Amino acid sequence: MNARINNTTINAASFGLDSKFDGIVGQFLAMSMSDTGWNWRDAIEASLERGSTVDFSETPLGRFFASRVSKGWSWGDAIAEALNAGHEVDLNELPFEAFIKADEAAGDDVVSINDADFERVTGWTAGDAIEMAAECRRDDRLFKGGRRLH
Repeated sequence: MNARINNTTINAASFGLDSKFDGIVGQFLAMSMSDTGWNWRDAIEASLERGSTVDFSETPLGRFFASRVSKGWSWGDAIAEALNAGHEVDLNELPFEAFIKADEAAGDDVVSINDADFERVTGWTAGDAIEMAAECRRDDRLFKGGRRLH
């Protein structure tokens, strides 16, 4: 599960996971990234477009999968077994959000940890991402009918 993403098709296989994880990865990619205005898919795609790679193990989902749910079992192992048994797994029903909050609170300076994690995972500083998100929203307002060439 320490795959590095280096293509623009982002799915479970991009993270070195079996396709049975596609639903969970899709849920994660749709999640918003703090106050940046971006979701994980947008941030990862932007990073890949810039030529960077993304280390799955450094994403919140990668860290959650590696964390222990009980002695000898990681969340990744438990989820894989549930999927193998034919169960549907909803990331929102797991303690994923609580894990992220606890993971962020573990540091002394939560803001700088979030910024450092964001930059390490995406290749963008949080400030650059916020600026880009604002620029995209401005373009959407100005060109909401689609850009017209004259």
